[in-house]
Amino acid sequence: MRKILQHLALKLIHLFNAKNRRGFGIHSPFLFGLVQQVLRNKHPYYCFAKIEAIRNSLRHSNQKIFVQDFGTGKSEQRSIAKIAKTSLASPKDAQTLFRIARYVQAKSILELGTSLGITTAYLASTGSNVKCVTMEGSEELNQIAQNTAHKANLNNIIFIQGNITENLKNTLEQHGPFDMVYFDANHTQQYTLLYFNECVTTASESSVFIFDDINTSFEMNKAWKQIIQHNKVTAALQLKRFGIIFFDPQLQKKTYYL
Repeated sequence: MRKILQHLALKLIHLFNAKNRRGFGIHSPFLFGLVQQVLRNKHPYYCFAKIEAIRNSLRHSNQKIFVQDFGTGKSEQRSIAKIAKTSLASPKDAQTLFRIARYVQAKSILELGTSLGITTAYLASTGSNVKCVTMEGSEELNQIAQNTAHKANLNNIIFIQGNITENLKNTLEQHGPFDMVYFDANHTQQYTLLYFNECVTTASESSVFIFDDINTSFEMNKAWKQIIQHNKVTAALQLKRFGIIFFDPQLQKKTYYL
């Protein structure tokens, strides 16, 4: 109940501050184009139907798997159907990530938190020449995600299974730098900041970082507020679910609410 109330409170605050929803007040052509061509775009791309068909099959799977959670330590048996219905980014949100990756022309993408691999499939589908690296703590989730990639005919994904906290630095050294990083693992202030501080060391002026669930809890919102104050961060876009940051020094250091 407490988490639900926090989410509602943050949602109301966001709606009150959302003055840039249609791009009003955004003077950067790049950011204005992102709002108009990406966030307000509803055009279905070639891969959407295939990935959503895979999602639908996962939503009807009775298979149970053991999910290891290195963040909370609460590992447990869970049904694939329940995970697919409650833990994945919605079609709209996953497709927004796809469009962002295409808009910024990301050639190398890092995803923290693979889950069943649906969002991974969207990110990897942005181009056959795109390298998509995804990290997942749970071995059985990682296996399901690899099966998702196989069904989607995607061969450009590198799966890294194991404790993200322990493996992140080595992943950045071996596979980085990355044009885009999507943070969707261990939604706590402590670990969100830990992962950000590790990834920001390799960020370039053209890098884009996207954070999931910034308005679901007070501690995630606190983490987000700390991140946008970082000296390397310039512009930031705050959406209902996502927080997006940029490092281009030509962009004004400002947070836009959409």
